[in-house]
Amino acid sequence: MAGSLAVLPVPASAQSLEDRLRSQLRETTEQLRQLQDSQSQLQAQLSSAQQDRDKAQADLKQAQTALVAAKGRPDATDAAERALAAERASHAQDSAQLAKYRSDYESLAAQSRTREAEAKESDAQLKARDATLQQCEAKNAQLYSVGHQILDAYEHAGLGSFLASREPFAQATRVKYDQIAQDYGDQLYTGKFDPDAKPAAASAPAAPH
Repeated sequence: MAGSLAVLPVPASAQSLEDRLRSQLRETTEQLRQLQDSQSQLQAQLSSAQQDRDKAQADLKQAQTALVAAKGRPDATDAAERALAAERASHAQDSAQLAKYRSDYESLAAQSRTREAEAKESDAQLKARDATLQQCEAKNAQLYSVGHQILDAYEHAGLGSFLASREPFAQATRVKYDQIAQDYGDQLYTGKFDPDAKPAAASAPAAPH
């Protein structure tokens, strides 16, 4: 008779969801690593662009000084003006490039923050799923233990005498079984376990006495 006792299995849907969470966590972590690598490369380009801009500003000031010094000399003035125009164009180009690098860097930084938040959320969901599955396994183990006590009593006392018995053992065993059944709720009676149910935050199931 003991062999007929059924233990509630951990449903395949719960295991499947756990696998998806682990896969999502790995994918998000890899995306975050790639974004961080891109950020490092862009940071180097940003630093280089800042150096180019600083040099362009220095060259622009030098050209402006040369233009002032060349006043009164037509040939020198024309050359200085051309040099100044070229430096202004170079400075504008460097400033535009720097602005683009800054925009790209800020965009990557935002994506990195998003991926990091997603990774933390996936990790938290995975931990919650593990806790829920462990709770399910603990409930199954308790139910299995109490069920075997009941079947053992059936085998040794007989079904009729056991049901009619008022012995403390029968009453205590029934109380244990009812408590576990109540904790597990409708999921226990239907043999289904909801993978989306969150585990209790601080409550632990009462251990059999």
